[in-house]
Amino acid sequence: MKTQTVKETATHYVVEIDQTTDSEPTLLESDGRPVAVLISTAEYDAFRDWLVTRQATAAPAEFDQEVAAFERLKPALLKQHAGQAVAIHHGQVVAVGDDKMSVLAEVLAQFGPVPCYIERVAPETPRRVRISSAWVAR
Repeated sequence: MKTQTVKETATHYVVEIDQTTDSEPTLLESDGRPVAVLISTAEYDAFRDWLVTRQATAAPAEFDQEVAAFERLKPALLKQHAGQAVAIHHGQVVAVGDDKMSVLAEVLAQFGPVPCYIERVAPETPRRVRISSAWVAR
């Protein structure tokens, strides 16, 4: 990988890019520390496609872990939050409320769109149906 040094000015960065190796990634440094990497648009497109695919395949496994955590925590939840909706994220209760939508709003405010399981705490287990999200992360 080629390294370029970034010279900082008062208003903007100036980098003279060597055009002879346009397919090679270029590391940008400022004061001897890496600050960015320049890559071709083809490499960027491939990375973006990989990232979207990775997120799409990782979310179901994480969601299943949150469902399992809900079931594991259910006896304690029945004592403390019976009748309320709870959100499970990273195996822990992160939000509690009277309805699922208010709990979802709290999770989104705290963490953004993350894999979590939101369910009403009740002795009977509700029927679960997995519906793939129509959202695409960009």
